Amino acid sequence: MNGLKSPLLRGLYASFRIGARHVFAYRAEALVTLFSASLMAALNGLLWTGATRGRTEIAGIPAAELRTYVVMAWVAVSFFATKVNEDIGQRFREGQITADLLRPLSLQLQCYARDLGRASATLFLQTTPMFLMGYFAFGVTLPTHAATWLYWATSLVLSHAINFGLSFLVGLAAFPLQNIGGLTHVKGTLVSICSGALIPLDLYTGALRTVVFCLPFHAMAHTPTCIFLERDLSVPSLLAEQLAWALGLWIVGHYAWLRAQNALTVQGG
Repeated sequence: MNGLKSPLLRGLYASFRIGARHVFAYRAEALVTLFSASLMAALNGLLWTGATRGRTEIAGIPAAELRTYVVMAWVAVSFFATKVNEDIGQRFREGQITADLLRPLSLQLQCYARDLGRASATLFLQTTPMFLMGYFAFGVTLPTHAATWLYWATSLVLSHAINFGLSFLVGLAAFPLQNIGGLTHVKGTLVSICSGALIPLDLYTGALRTVVFCLPFHAMAHTPTCIFLERDLSVPSLLAEQLAWALGLWIVGHYAWLRAQNALTVQGG
């Protein structure tokens, strides 16, 4: 860190390190989260294993591919899952948000760097163990091309950026709403249903499918999973779409934070 001359880079690195160290410092919490996420992944894996038993495909999707889809979607969720919205809401309630205005980094950059550090630590403590569980327990089909692993990793990072953008906006809702518990629950439900983590989006049809693919949620779990499965899709186009969603949400979050600062009131003062 001493080699970083730019105050901006030092601030980003410090926030990144705090996020990573928090996960490693509270390993028990990380293990509980791993158990919970692995249980959900295992239940979905067993559900779709049972649904595909005796069948070669469902809705035109090969059974083995469907099982891989379900497990890898939850692997993606374990990486990009974040508590940014809850952290911002708590800082707002406790008045700590005012201290963020005095720091050289904007709240948005602080939160992103810190949560990226958390995701990096989670990669070792949660995402990788879940992947290994899926591989040995459900026979996850691995990519046949080495480049796919790089594309998939890039897609996961972009998935995290998209989820961060949504979570940051939900967190800022604490300013006008005072309490974002209900909104956080709604956001979590939408992520599960519309990202492909709960139900493969390939099974959605008609107007529902159109609506789901017009929202950013599908780019969070469905897109990296499709890349992992090496479907006959344009990977650059998929990554470009993810990048567009991430940048768009970042810009909206930036202006939302500027407006929130002007309306900030802590403890009535």
